[in-house]
Amino acid sequence: MSFLATMNRERLVRAGLLGIMLVVVATLLLYVLQGPSRRIPAVSVSVLPQNADAGLREFSFVESKEGQVDWKLHAKEAQVFDADSKAILKGVLVTLSDARGLQMTVEGDDGTINTVSKDFALSKRSGDLALVFEDGYTIYTPRLAWVNKERRFWTDEAVRITGPNRIEVTGQGMDTLLTTREMRIRRDARVEVH
Repeated sequence: MSFLATMNRERLVRAGLLGIMLVVVATLLLYVLQGPSRRIPAVSVSVLPQNADAGLREFSFVESKEGQVDWKLHAKEAQVFDADSKAILKGVLVTLSDARGLQMTVEGDDGTINTVSKDFALSKRSGDLALVFEDGYTIYTPRLAWVNKERRFWTDEAVRITGPNRIEVTGQGMDTLLTTREMRIRRDARVEVH
């Protein structure tokens, strides 16, 4: 190989490396100029409908009968849609009382409430909700709905109920009537005493 051929080859390699470096620098420059908002993963940004009538922080909803608080719902965030009589909730805590005054609580990551019928639904993004009764029973399920007129919790999901005296009931789907304190597993019911 001649001296000129070696020189041209080196120039070609250098030109190629310089081109690659310019592309990398241009890409980094564009990335930096687009700002930090482009680098936030989409999963961490709340995706809420844009046509909400109101967006609220520290949203509370209280249902009372005959001067007594029946249940109260508190959410860290809410998007209210007046036309649909609905609110979409984030970070939800519900406290209820039964006919005897015993309290129960449940916390969920997400929820909705119908502001007219006062029915609501709660869910966890991972794991189960825990509906904790003051007398020792706890219902575990990923999603739970409340029918206000019937004072009934229900789900179609897998359910696990634990209670005093080391009892555990599992199954698929459930109805819980607060007026009578009845819990019914819809199918595949299994009872264990530990």
